[in-house]
Amino acid sequence: MEPTDDGTLLRQYAADNSDEAFAALVARHINLVYSVALRQAGSPHAAEEISQAVFIILAKKAASLRQERALAGWLFQTTRLTANNFIRSESRRHRREEEAYMQSVMDDAGTEIWPKIAPLLDDAVAGLREQDRQAIVLRFYEGRNLREVGLALGTSEAAAEKRVGRALEKLRKLFTKHGAGSTTAMLAGAISANSVQAAPAALAATISATAAKGAAVAATTMTLVKGTLKIMTYAKLKLALGITAGILLAGGAVTVAVSQTGGGGDRLTPLEIVKQSQDTYAALSSYSDSGTDVAEVGGQTIPTTFKIRLQRPNHYRVEWTQTTEFFTNGGIVWSAGNGDYLMMRYGEYNAKPSRYPDMQSALAAATGVSGQASASIPGTFFKQNWGDVLKAPASGKTRLAKQKDESIDGVDCYVLSSSIDPANLPNQGKLPDNGGKVGKTTTTLWIGKQDYLIHQTQTIMEGASITLPRMSDATIRAMVEGQKKPVTPETMAAMRTQLDTANAQALKMMAAGKFVFTQTHEGIVLNQNFSPSDFNK
Repeated sequence: MEPTDDGTLLRQYAADNSDEAFAALVARHINLVYSVALRQAGSPHAAEEISQAVFIILAKKAASLRQERALAGWLFQTTRLTANNFIRSESRRHRREEEAYMQSVMDDAGTEIWPKIAPLLDDAVAGLREQDRQAIVLRFYEGRNLREVGLALGTSEAAAEKRVGRALEKLRKLFTKHGAGSTTAMLAGAISANSVQAAPAALAATISATAAKGAAVAATTMTLVKGTLKIMTYAKLKLALGITAGILLAGGAVTVAVSQTGGGGDRLTPLEIVKQSQDTYAALSSYSDSGTDVAEVGGQTIPTTFKIRLQRPNHYRVEWTQTTEFFTNGGIVWSAGNGDYLMMRYGEYNAKPSRYPDMQSALAAATGVSGQASASIPGTFFKQNWGDVLKAPASGKTRLAKQKDESIDGVDCYVLSSSIDPANLPNQGKLPDNGGKVGKTTTTLWIGKQDYLIHQTQTIMEGASITLPRMSDATIRAMVEGQKKPVTPETMAAMRTQLDTANAQALKMMAAGKFVFTQTHEGIVLNQNFSPSDFNK
C-alpha cells in the first residue's frame, strides 16, 4: 500500500484540517476527476468548475469517508453526479460540445477503437457492479497495478486480475452492441491510453486553496455544490457505495431518479449474491471481527460476545464469553499452525486445553458453547463442511429468497433467506447421538451490498428437540473452582443442584420447540498481516 493511503490522508484532514493532507488528495486524484468531468461536460472550463465542486464536496464529507479504502471510485461517481447536475442546470448543448472535444482527442490518440467507445465509456463503467467499477477505475483511470487494485478492494492480486478481466469483457460486449467491436486487450489499451488527460497545471493549486479552506468561489460553483449535495441527501447516498443520480424534468416538476449500483443492485439474483459472497471470502488472506450472538429460547435470552481472527492457510482464534442467569463461562478455540485446541473458562478458572485432530473437529466442538461464533464466519472463510452458512444456499437445494434490503450498523445489505425442511434430511432430521431431532431451519443472511461480507445471520429452528447431557464431576469441579469456592462435597452438590435446575428450565424452554440465534459482526478488518503468536491462547 502507498506510504500514505487515501484513508490516512482523509483522517488527517478531518481531524486536523490539514492543508497538506488535502492537497495530497487533490494532487493524487485531480486528473481522474477532471477527465471524467471533461468527458461529461465537453468543456475544459466546465470541467474545471465541476472538479472544484467535487473537491469541495470531498472536503465537506471527509469525516464520513475516513475509512474509505478506494476513494477513486467515490470520486468517479461524485464527479458524474456533479457533472449531470451541471449539465442539466447550465446547458442542453453539452452533447455537441462533448462530441466535438472528444473527436479532437480521438484524432490525436490515433486509435481506431477510442473514437467509438469514448462517448459510451463513462456511462458503461457506471453501469458495472460496484467492485467491477472500482477495479476499472483503479486499474485504467488511476493507472494502478494489479497488486494495488487488490489492496484497495481488500482482495488478492490474482483476484483483482480476474475481476478486471471480467469487467473488461462486460464492457467489450456492451460496446460491441453499439457497433464498437474489439478485443479485451485492445479495449484495455484504449482506455488506459485515453481515459485520463492532464488537468490544467494551476487547477490543483486553485482547488486546494478554495475547497479545503473555504475560500470564496464563484456563485455558480457554490450553486453546483449545493445542488449536488441536495441530490445526495435525497438519494440517501452512502458515500462508501456507488450510487448514481439524475434530475428528470417533466411537466415542470423536478424528480430525483436514483439508481443503486452497489454490486449490481436488483439485477442480481439471490444465488448470484451468495456466490459473489463466496468468491469474496475465498479471495481474502485474513479476516477479523468482533460481535454478539443472541440465543432466544422459550422467552429467555442468552447473549454471547466474541472475537474472531482468521488467516490462511490454517490459523484461527475464536474467543467468547457467554452469560446466563446462573453463571458466566467462555472459551477459546485456536490454531497457531501447530495443532487445533479448545479451552473452556468457568468464571476465572481456565480448564486444561483439549487437542483435536483437525480444524473441522475443533470448530465444530466449540459451536454449541460459543453461541455458534466458531461456526458461521470461520466455517465460511475456510469453506468447512461444518458451519459454512453460504454452502447450503449456494447449492441450489434450499428455498432461497431475497427479502427487502436492510441496514446493519450503517451498512446497506441484501437480505436473503434460506430454508431447509427436515423431511428432506437423512433420517428425517433425527439426531442419533442423543435422541433429539432437527426442526425446520430458516437461515437469514445480511450480506453487504458493497463488500459482499456477512454482517448478520439469523437461524430459526422450529420443531427441534435436544436431550441435555448430565454434567461430569470434573466439569462440576471446574465450575466450583471458577467461582473461587472450596471444592467440598457440599459445594459440589450445591453446584450440581444449580445446574440441574438450569437444565430443567432449559428443557422447559425447549418444549416450545423454537430456537432463534442472531449473530452480528462488527469491526471487520480484511487482509491484515498476523503472526502465529496472534493466534495463541
